[in-house]
Amino acid sequence: MRIERISLLGLGLAALLSASAVAVADDKPAASGADWYSVALSDNEEAFVKTSSIKLVGTMLQARVKENYLSPRESTKKGKTYESVRSDYRIDCAQRKVAMVESRFYSGTDLQGEEIQKASRNDRNLIWMDAPRATVFGEILDYSCKHAPAG
Repeated sequence: MRIERISLLGLGLAALLSASAVAVADDKPAASGADWYSVALSDNEEAFVKTSSIKLVGTMLQARVKENYLSPRESTKKGKTYESVRSDYRIDCAQRKVAMVESRFYSGTDLQGEEIQKASRNDRNLIWMDAPRATVFGEILDYSCKHAPAG
């Protein structure tokens, strides 16, 4: 399987991943924190969902996601790199789409170190992306929709 992943870098969109196999994790907490559950692992990154962050926002869900990269990524800030990102995603379970609401980029893994940059969008300017099965976005969507609060 191949995944493609698009992430907001600063103010622009850039291709972040391509040609990565995704493994779906069981409902086991990650070593880096009891509330973060590993939902996808590729040859470039591991994605975790903070289960307690999953909430209803209107007819959609919102979830906090942590992504750790296996090697540093170039930041839009000259000379800076990041190894992890914490993002809040709006999730449309019915349409299988996700949109980034806010992202914060950190110099170290597990959201440690210096905050390198951040980006956010308001509800009117969300950029919706498809979340096909067996992709990082797809696994984030599937886990979040499965663990959505009743409402």
